[in-house]
Amino acid sequence: MPTRRPRKVDHLIYADVVDSKAKSGLWFSEKKSFRSRQRQIMECTKNQIDWITLRGAILAISRKPHGIVVIAPNPSLPGIVVLADGTTKANTEKLQRKYAAIVEKCAKQSGVLVQKGRKKK
Repeated sequence: MPTRRPRKVDHLIYADVVDSKAKSGLWFSEKKSFRSRQRQIMECTKNQIDWITLRGAILAISRKPHGIVVIAPNPSLPGIVVLADGTTKANTEKLQRKYAAIVEKCAKQSGVLVQKGRKKK
């Protein structure tokens, strides 16, 4: 028999429980009006990188190191997800750090406090 999905009172705690924070994202310390904050940060990020149109997200192409990065607002949690593929593990990690830092800078400029995502151990 199907069970009802539990009500999430604290999104950040829930994200920690299901290990969503390990997805190399930035999580806002505030929940109030997080969707408008996501839009502000995404626009700021677009102004600082070379990107290609991707509906609802940013697709960044990197030449150094080689790879691609998708930056997208999390649809249900207060934050931005940064997913990278750099053809090697080292390049992927560099891309994640580089683009997460850009998003974090934009968040700070918008006055949003963030919690960095954690790597899986």
